[in-house]
This record gives sequence, structure tokens and C-alpha cells, in this order.
Amino acid sequence: MVQNPSFHYVVQLDIEEQITNIFWADAKMIIDYAHFADVFSFDTTFGTNKEFRPLAVFIGFNHHREMVIFGAALLYDETAESFKWLFESFLKAHGGRKPKSIFTDQDLAIAKALAEVMPETWHGLCTWHIMQNGIKKLGNLMKDGSLFLRDFKDCMYKYENESEFEEAWNKMIQTYTMKDLSWLNGIYKLKEKWANCYMKRAVTLGMRSTQLSESLNGDLKDYLKSNLNMDDFFEHFEMVVGQKRDKELEAEY
Repeated sequence: MVQNPSFHYVVQLDIEEQITNIFWADAKMIIDYAHFADVFSFDTTFGTNKEFRPLAVFIGFNHHREMVIFGAALLYDETAESFKWLFESFLKAHGGRKPKSIFTDQDLAIAKALAEVMPETWHGLCTWHIMQNGIKKLGNLMKDGSLFLRDFKDCMYKYENESEFEEAWNKMIQTYTMKDLSWLNGIYKLKEKWANCYMKRAVTLGMRSTQLSESLNGDLKDYLKSNLNMDDFFEHFEMVVGQKRDKELEAEY
């Protein structure tokens, strides 16, 4: 590990002394985390190169609700072991301060690592990813304008108390004919991580998804090509981050 006042990074090596995982946070990321650390999203959906190495980003928002980045990593894989190393490295970079809440997609490896490294942090599931998974599993039932989608969204956002949710969920299951209930049963077991009525004690500051990461990913795709070497990658990544920070300065002005 090398640490100085302006930049923090950690690398993990394999048995052949080759770099597997890299985490970094510059001075602005560390300062932003000190101010806005309560809630953030964690996302790994963007593949950076021809090997599709995951780019992991920790993203929150500031007092203008502009996106701020708290750290990033290039990972070798998406195993629980890699995520555990990453979360531990992230906390070391930020003086051990843990967030109150973190939003991710529905990934078992991430959930396992978070439970080990940040057991006190409330772990919420990204509502956008839930909807995308629902489309894959349930097809036309989840199409725009469908009655099922309306009822499902009501279960996610509308009900204030748990009894209303349970009644509406059971009615939804009985109303619509489905051959395979495995996905719905699985997501129901995780209801404390996405249903509004079960999130009353969670500090979310209005965050419900990793959409901030999706915005960053979209900008990265404009610049990052699969044949970039590491130096080029970091140069382009910093350029995108710089553009995001310029927007923050405009909002401040």
C-alpha cells in the first residue's frame, strides 16, 4: 500500500506477483467521503477492456444532489473474496468510517462480502436492477403499462405499513397466472432491502438505486476502449471524473 496526502491506492498481487485488483481514491474523493459518506451506491456493471475486467465505483451525492465519487477499483473477478478485499481497502482509505446505507445490485458475492466487512451497514437493493431482472424472468408481465407492473411498483414504493404490503403482495400473486414463481419468491425473501414499508429505519437520503453509477458508466463508454492500456485507462477515467467535478463546481456557483 502506498498512501500520501493527495492520492491513495492499494494493489493485490497473485502468487506470481502479478496485479489482480487495484483500488484508488484521490484527495477529492477522500474529502467528499468525509462530508457525504452516509449513503452511497456500489456498482460493477461496466467492463473496461477486452478481458471485461469489472470497474467498481463507489458513488454518492452531495448537497446539490450532484454525483460524487468516493473511490474506484479495477477487479480481476467478482468473487466474494475480491469484494471483501475491496471493501476493506475502501474503509482503510477513508479512516475506517462506514456508511449508514449502501445500495447494490442483487449479487450474492457482494452481499456476502458486505455482511462480513460492514455488518452494521444497511444493505439495500437497487430498484432499477430489480426491475431489469423482473423483465428477464417474467417477460410480458413486466412490460410498460401492464397491470402487474403497476401492482409490483405499488409493493415497492406505495405502502407505508407492512400489513398493507403483505396483503397487496398476496393478492398480486393470486391475481396473475404464473407457471414459475421462483424469482418472485426469491425477491420476496429480500423485501427488507427494497420495499418501502420495510425501509423506515434505513437512512437512504432518497436514494433507491445505482442510477448514479449508470450515468457515470454512460460517460465512460464514450471514452474507454477495449484496447486501452493501464496508463491510458487512468488518464481517460480522470478526464471523465474531472468533467463530473466541473458540473459540481457549476452547481456550487
